[in-house]
Amino acid sequence: MTGLEEIYKEIKSCKNCNLWQYATQTVLGEGPQDAKIMIVGEAPGKEEDRTGRPFVGRAGKLLRDTIGSYLIKKVYITNVLKHRPPNNRKPKKGEIEACSKFLLEEIKILKPKVIIALGSTASKFLTGEEKINVAFEKEYEFMGAKVLVNYHPAAVLRNPRLYDKFKKKIDEACVNL
Repeated sequence: MTGLEEIYKEIKSCKNCNLWQYATQTVLGEGPQDAKIMIVGEAPGKEEDRTGRPFVGRAGKLLRDTIGSYLIKKVYITNVLKHRPPNNRKPKKGEIEACSKFLLEEIKILKPKVIIALGSTASKFLTGEEKINVAFEKEYEFMGAKVLVNYHPAAVLRNPRLYDKFKKKIDEACVNL
């Protein structure tokens, strides 16, 4: 069993918070174990909860289309939370604390060169910065990886004027693949 398989087994049996009670299933990370880029979102949404795969709803389609069909196969995609919060609400502090140990293990196992934090929950966890607009303009380091903060694709869908900045940040991360 690989390191990821072991952590996936632990995630599937996790009851450290009550989100597992509301979720249809656990949504694990997805991508190659030798990925140089890791994308971290907030939590599974409705489509992700239904399919068990990260970033497959409308926001996921925007993300995957922006990265491209070739490069997406070289990227590992995961979330801070592995279960969907009820009604897609923002994760609570205790839920993030309970679930983040799994993200830390994923980072430790994969050793990505670049982590793209999508949205405020991932950004705050990986950078400590409260405001995404401030974090968006900076580069950070976390567990040996360069961290780039980007808008969550759901925010881009709500405000299409953010798309050019969103795409530029994705391109910046993928340039060395």
